Amino acid sequence: MYFVCLTFDFDAFSPWIYRKMTNYTNLSRGEFAAIGVKRILKLLKNKGIQATFFIPGHTVEHFPIECGMIKDEGHEIAHHGYLHEPPETLAGPDEERAVIVKGIDVIKKVLNIIPKGYRSPSWALTRHTLSILQEEGFAYDSSLMSRDFEPFFPYLYIDVDSEGKIVKGPISSLIEIPIHWSLDDYPHFEFVRYPTYVIHGLYSINDVFENWVANFEYMIRNLNEGVITYTFHPEVIGRGHTMTLLEKLINYIRNTQIAEFSNVLNVANLFRRKLRDNQ
Repeated sequence: MYFVCLTFDFDAFSPWIYRKMTNYTNLSRGEFAAIGVKRILKLLKNKGIQATFFIPGHTVEHFPIECGMIKDEGHEIAHHGYLHEPPETLAGPDEERAVIVKGIDVIKKVLNIIPKGYRSPSWALTRHTLSILQEEGFAYDSSLMSRDFEPFFPYLYIDVDSEGKIVKGPISSLIEIPIHWSLDDYPHFEFVRYPTYVIHGLYSINDVFENWVANFEYMIRNLNEGVITYTFHPEVIGRGHTMTLLEKLINYIRNTQIAEFSNVLNVANLFRRKLRDNQ
């Protein structure tokens, strides 16, 4: 069986605040995420697709109506930090745990949901992240790139010692649903001037569509089963031309009649059973 996971990182204001880039224009870009969510939910409902929304706690607090709409439509709500803090930027495991617990508490308080999935802000795990997730009862992570289409049990960490040698931890009980920047809308379409570098973005939707489809076609031609995970952001994919791209991608995949759209938790649970049965 082949699966397609449409995932949406509802970051809104949080990355701009964490990076201290809080001029009005940047915050307005985050505010547009609420418009994007409504457009995305309408499209998903029309297509009969269940998706996963990775949401920082800050977004849940500031956009409770939109987050409630996501819940009411039956989509999975998963964890994405509190203020979109990349774990590698935090002071250590204690602060990292505090951020994860804070995000859980906010989602539980506002939406009455205990998230089972996690995606690291900026895809920047530390050697402690997966251990903390295990201890907090998460079922899966979606932040690593060791595979492209195959869910797997990841090492708890891969690190480098003082001599530059790779050190691997024990195997985690979490299922990893792999991701990659090439299947992410943000680097393709956003123009951002950070203090030390620039994301140029602004690519043609036709070029990006070809790349996204090529990955899907490779999976179904070369693997007996698998999952492809697309990562979107409502403030990016929710704009006019990119919504056209999202609908075009959905229509293409559906017309192949080969793959099934699913939220990430369902795929993680299915592959957990398959991998255990094959051990």
